[in-house]
Amino acid sequence: MAFVNMFNDRVEQFNLREENERLAELFSDEKLQEEAQCQAYSVKEISRLFSISEEEALKLMNCGLFKTYRVGNEYRASKKSVEENKKIVKAVLTYQDKKTMSVPDVMRILGLGKTATYRLINQCRFKTYLVLGKMRVDVDSFEDWYAGQFHYEKVNGERPGKKYGKTLSPLTVAKVLGIPRSTANDLMNDGIVEFIWVDGKRRIKRESFDKWYASQSKYTKVKEIEEVEGYVD
Repeated sequence: MAFVNMFNDRVEQFNLREENERLAELFSDEKLQEEAQCQAYSVKEISRLFSISEEEALKLMNCGLFKTYRVGNEYRASKKSVEENKKIVKAVLTYQDKKTMSVPDVMRILGLGKTATYRLINQCRFKTYLVLGKMRVDVDSFEDWYAGQFHYEKVNGERPGKKYGKTLSPLTVAKVLGIPRSTANDLMNDGIVEFIWVDGKRRIKRESFDKWYASQSKYTKVKEIEEVEGYVD
């Protein structure tokens, strides 16, 4: 079966080369080249048609979606094939603009450098796609990942780890009560407050902390939780 598929691929590639050579020969005449230009879009025209950069337009032409051929010193895309696939292209571009974001967007949202951002992306914590030769991050997948972790924080102050409800780190509890972190850990070790494990680290349940704090008089808050966390929500 693999041999048959390979044979079919070679036949298809051969036919494509033959067609391109035939078109190149057909449009070698100056007059016919002028006619061909009227029946095809240049890279610049593709760029204007879809409101994308010329670099993206060139990659779009090279992806095999349009029928292309060489006219003079440039490659052009058949207007017919462009019109036939216009809806597909616009759907892809709409998805790109509304459902995905660029790597620089991720850098800006998390306040990370380029190296740290690509290291995060390479961990495959959220979905990524290659659109017009550029990596794009799926927004829904990114938000789902953000809501399930506490290591990274958005620069806009949005609370991470929302999947787990409101929780507190031992360090936050220590700062709120003005106590050593080890003492905050003892609250969990002694079963005084409830906690959960997330990525190998313990998080104190906010509801359990509030209930315990109201029932005792030994500790007094030196800061409010919201002041220490600094989250906008």
